[in-house]
Amino acid sequence: MTTIAHWLIPCLRQVQVLKQTNSLSHALLVTGADGVGQEQLAREIVKDLMCEGAQASACGQCHSCELMRADTHPDFRVLDGEASTIKVDQVRLLVKQINQKPQIGQNKVVLITHAQAMNINAANAVLKALEEPAPRTYFVLTSSQSTSLLPTIRSRCLLVSVPTPTVDDVKQWLLQFPDHQELSSLFWLTIQPFRLLSIQQQGKTKLYAGLPEQLNTMLQGAAAVSDVLKGLDSNNIGDYCNGLAAILHQCICHSTGAPLDGALHSIYSTLITRLSIQSLILRYQALQKLKSDLKKTNLNPIIQLTHELNQW
Repeated sequence: MTTIAHWLIPCLRQVQVLKQTNSLSHALLVTGADGVGQEQLAREIVKDLMCEGAQASACGQCHSCELMRADTHPDFRVLDGEASTIKVDQVRLLVKQINQKPQIGQNKVVLITHAQAMNINAANAVLKALEEPAPRTYFVLTSSQSTSLLPTIRSRCLLVSVPTPTVDDVKQWLLQFPDHQELSSLFWLTIQPFRLLSIQQQGKTKLYAGLPEQLNTMLQGAAAVSDVLKGLDSNNIGDYCNGLAAILHQCICHSTGAPLDGALHSIYSTLITRLSIQSLILRYQALQKLKSDLKKTNLNPIIQLTHELNQW
């Protein structure tokens, strides 16, 4: 019995039917908005493919299933592009390994998560492997930006589109976590469930949860910019930029009639009094540019974000 998020189950069932009828492509591309769970779905698909049984879903009892549970299966390889670029040498090594005969079960599986992180040489190496697949070898790719992949890679993959869950879906899913109320309070930032879970796992829930009130206090003159940016460093500058940009984005949308999360009511009133809609848009664009610039240069993040907030 699978315990994956309920909105992922229909996609999983479709792949399982194809597996059981021997109709499954040797390459799958699992796509969806960032944070909706394509990585979790892909790993469930991988478990099914690695199982030694003929049934649709993994039995959980065979030797391959035991090795997958222990994360020690020798015929399973992973490349993760979440934190850094996937390079051609990594792909070539992986392809060399999977061209060998399976050591345990019947299949070999390669999982490439955040596949949009492949550079052009790595992408071409993957394409070559897809064009000349080794026997009993499956490639499972995930991406939140599938259009950035080579069209020839996309054309050789079975597309599995993960739906974006509703707010009610996410609320129900969050109930299994101890801090579900605190996570639900961050819907102004994102309603993508696995992004919320990642924020919790990284210990950044309080950083985001306190940002609207801290910013509102600063704009009302009761606190300094340095109070808002207390704890800022090069490791979390992106989080501050994301949080501030999300606040501006929600306020801009609300000014055109969209609903506003309750956590932003106070800051909206303050911002709309101080800045015009055009100014809010300019500040939003400036934050996006700052975030991009900080990745490319050695700019001091505290100085740069202090300067930005002084414009508010």
